[in-house]
Amino acid sequence: MRRDEMIRVLGPIDLLTANGPRSVGSRSNRALLGALVIAAGHAVSTDQLRAVLWCDAPPKSADNALQTYVSRLRRLLGHDTIVRADHTYRLEVSRDQIDAIRFEDLLASATDLRSEPVRCQRQCRQALALWRGEAFGDLADLEPFRLEVMRLDELRVTTMELALETELALGRHEIAVAELEGAVQEHPYRERLWHLLIEALVRDGRRVDALRACQSFRDTLASAGLDVSDEFHTLEHRILQGPHPTDPTRTADADPE
Repeated sequence: MRRDEMIRVLGPIDLLTANGPRSVGSRSNRALLGALVIAAGHAVSTDQLRAVLWCDAPPKSADNALQTYVSRLRRLLGHDTIVRADHTYRLEVSRDQIDAIRFEDLLASATDLRSEPVRCQRQCRQALALWRGEAFGDLADLEPFRLEVMRLDELRVTTMELALETELALGRHEIAVAELEGAVQEHPYRERLWHLLIEALVRDGRRVDALRACQSFRDTLASAGLDVSDEFHTLEHRILQGPHPTDPTRTADADPE
């Protein structure tokens, strides 16, 4: 692979090149590449790859077919990108040549920069910009990919929460409210997002709307037979008691850009 190319799995699987996206080919090609990406840098046995491609019913020609699929990927990615040793295959690319790994590295960096809202925000936005849809595209519901899809999506929501926390820290309450209203629609049972929305409404001087949001979250959980946490009770009680003090970090670290 060229240094400026990237294998993308945070959406339909493809290869991003200097000239734009390139198709990986058939569903089998995508499944094989997806399996190698999940184990990036580690060997994957041919038995595991056969299971990914054919589940419990590999054809008699499975070994030859697997070699054919590997050859096709090598023509696309470069021969040295997929290494074979002792009945295993291993994907050998740098961390920033796989979007999912790049995303996780950006999230880790953003988490470390939590006390620096501007830099943290920038890292979060770069991480979220890598997403183009459901991870692994049309393979997301297949057994070999399902758990990884769930793990990556959880990290995506965590990144979204961190990005919105920094919006509040920077005093951008109106922007945060707009994004959070969409986020709670997408993830109606995610208490942290509701908590952030309510905080943003209070800090934007919309105490009545904040209390309505509290009730909306209560109703949402009640419809599923659930109740809010003690932390949420405390938040709601604080709002009922009176105005929220001004956020001490408001605009203290505003991005000049």
